[in-house]
Amino acid sequence: MSAQKEPGSVTEARESPYLEIWGDTVDPRHTLWAVLIGLGISVPLYLGSEVLLQRVGDDPEVASTYALLVGLVGCLLSGFVSALLFRPKRVVSELEAGGEGRRKAMEDIEAELGPLGDPEELPPVVQQELRTLGLYDDLREQHERRSTTEEERP
Repeated sequence: MSAQKEPGSVTEARESPYLEIWGDTVDPRHTLWAVLIGLGISVPLYLGSEVLLQRVGDDPEVASTYALLVGLVGCLLSGFVSALLFRPKRVVSELEAGGEGRRKAMEDIEAELGPLGDPEELPPVVQQELRTLGLYDDLREQHERRSTTEEERP
């Protein structure tokens, strides 16, 4: 007898080659390389500019401040280099929501926010935008369903 893995389970998460860091999915090897690239670019820029600016300038505090700015530019540069080298790992797919899914979504919205109201009472510009987005008919059907349900209640 074999155990089935459920999506999002701990077992599935352990077998995934990716990590989640600050809500983003990343490849651990690429993340390590990006950190090393950051260290390799920003630290030498910071230290080198600090030495150079202290030799050229009169005030060591001002030199340290400017060196810090150069180090920050190095961080931005290393982020840019890493973004070029390591492409995103996300797969974005759009699914057409079926009638049942949309109805469930409308019911969830009403459960959280209250009745959505009659879309025919909205200004014409808003009605047109809802039609363009494909939501007008869904809102109208939800309003009719709720009205029918309320009429059936004693």
